Amino acid sequence: MYTPLSSLRIARFRFTIEPLELVQLPDYKGSALRGGFGHAFKRATCLSRDRQCEPCILKSACAYHTVFETKVSQERADRLRIGADAPHPFLIEPPMTGQHTFRPGDSIRYGVTLFGTAIDKLPFFIYAFMILGENLGLGKGRGRFRLVSVEDDAGRNIYDNGNLVGPVSVAQSKDILESAGTSDHELSLEFLTPLRIRTAWKRQEQELLTGITGDGDFRLLLKSLYHRAFVLSQLYGERSETQAFDSRNMPLFDGDVRLVESKTRWLDWTRYSQRQQQPMQLGGIMGNVTFTGKTGRYYPLFRLGEYLHMGKGTTFGLGKYRLTENRVEP
Repeated sequence: MYTPLSSLRIARFRFTIEPLELVQLPDYKGSALRGGFGHAFKRATCLSRDRQCEPCILKSACAYHTVFETKVSQERADRLRIGADAPHPFLIEPPMTGQHTFRPGDSIRYGVTLFGTAIDKLPFFIYAFMILGENLGLGKGRGRFRLVSVEDDAGRNIYDNGNLVGPVSVAQSKDILESAGTSDHELSLEFLTPLRIRTAWKRQEQELLTGITGDGDFRLLLKSLYHRAFVLSQLYGERSETQAFDSRNMPLFDGDVRLVESKTRWLDWTRYSQRQQQPMQLGGIMGNVTFTGKTGRYYPLFRLGEYLHMGKGTTFGLGKYRLTENRVEP
């Protein structure tokens, strides 16, 4: 059932930084981390003086181009049902704290997840955050910081005084799917960062899902998550050719799951896009939903989604959720 999703390598890391001066972060801290990181990554890797990607003879071997500027052909984009820009092979999970102001002596912890070939570029990710802290700064006032540690998913510190130490823990999507089990549970999702999902693909009636209010919304969650897992596996997994995305290949949903409870709200936040030179509104759904019924066949996919996130804006950390389960009594 989940064979097209089984070829993706996934590595999760926990970064810890300490401010060298006052660091002030916005309500949604993922916007500050992701925005500054892109500039730092380019500074860390770009060898071209004009810093333009398309005319550069080095782009095929450039870490920045392969991570941030990856394009797909129109034919491949249509097969995968994506735009010309491929989704990035990483995401940044913001600090899960209400604290906004950090001073020397404080610690700021955030997550970084790499997919497929991006795992091999881990040294560039670490170096980029070093540059961000030492030269560019973070948040309002561009407060500088130093990178203290980088832990892998097994809890090992792999960063020691500027050096990478030992191999890192890497998960396989196949193992995550197979270890999840398929028994029926009451399935609960807690959306920890805003969830943005469009209800259609290239149709005029497409709109953002603003709340989870009925049984049919389960299919929207399922389809969005399956599509993201499929695209990442096709682009960055260990596959020789691109398959076409077909929602009919998802686990069959025929109304066998019911919404039990929904406590969701819409949360707006704004970021300024340096690329588009304008503010962008990026709100999404927060809160908790619980489903019951024949959930077992879908459970592995939602377990994988805890690694991948769901919906749009995932590189900013959007679409992060926590999955919990309560066994359904026969």
